[in-house]
Amino acid sequence: MTIDDAIKILEAAKKSGVKNIILAYWEADMFNMKDDNAWGAITLTIEDKTDWSLTHDLISTIISDLS
Repeated sequence: MTIDDAIKILEAAKKSGVKNIILAYWEADMFNMKDDNAWGAITLTIEDKTDWSLTHDLISTIISDLS
């Protein structure tokens, strides 16, 4: 996802009344990537192939543990 796309999503969430989110992001340099074009292509593939429901389940478990 591009930063511009993320900003649009966040602006829409804010407009709908969302006040707090959990945000995680990784930048190219965290993986020793120097080529921004290559990083952009890789991010799209990662977004398509990652099962984000596992992250949702982990967050749900943590919330349950805290309750």
